[in-house]
Amino acid sequence: TFVSFANAETEGILARDAEDAEKLAEGIRHAVSTGVLPADPPVEPTNSIDVLGKSVDDVTALITQALGDAPTAGCIFVLSGLSGTGKGTTVAKLQQALPRAMAWSNGNVFRSITLLVLEHCASTGTEFSETVLTPELLESCFAKLTFGKSDDGTFDTMIHLSESETLRVSEVQNTKLKEPRIGKSIPTVAKMTQGGVVKFAAGAAEAMRADGMNVLIEGRSQTLDYIRTPHRFELTLSNPAVIGQRRAAQRMMGE
Repeated sequence: TFVSFANAETEGILARDAEDAEKLAEGIRHAVSTGVLPADPPVEPTNSIDVLGKSVDDVTALITQALGDAPTAGCIFVLSGLSGTGKGTTVAKLQQALPRAMAWSNGNVFRSITLLVLEHCASTGTEFSETVLTPELLESCFAKLTFGKSDDGTFDTMIHLSESETLRVSEVQNTKLKEPRIGKSIPTVAKMTQGGVVKFAAGAAEAMRADGMNVLIEGRSQTLDYIRTPHRFELTLSNPAVIGQRRAAQRMMGE
């Protein structure tokens, strides 16, 4: 019973991964076709780690050993892999282990752009749809999004809603950026802004690295390929069935 349940979980997870990857690839293709991103980025060699039988501490130790002295001066670290291989857990552990480490998420950038698009629609009395997302509008929205060091010495993304109103993402990420209207519109916006968000993330990561910080980014290879760094890692699982077994065990224990 457990084996059949676990196999079904594995198939479901891999199918969702494939579906997400295709949606991401569609966004990248759109960015390439519009000239936002190059078709063939110069991807550096990737260090693959098979996590089968390894704890998060084991994986973290292998990564820190491979990074060597790089974290002392600051570096950009990217981590890819299938769902269930432990990317999020590994990044959280590395954030504790490395000096001046920050985990970067593209999610807040997508939410910020969506907010700007919806504010534009509200001010012009336009109903939101994919047809609204013209290159001109998206360019103006990205122009209202900046990243840099604040007066208090911390890095943050700023949303310039108007000449008189500027929001710090760190202060609104769990409030204004989590409004239902934004969550509902993100898939449509993400499809058209994948390239712009990747470029924004790459610029932000480089700014923090230049300041001596260690920037940790986990996600899909399709987007990570556009971030330049020699510190590229991928978590693999030589027996993918373990992903479903783990998820099945979690669900059964939850019941």
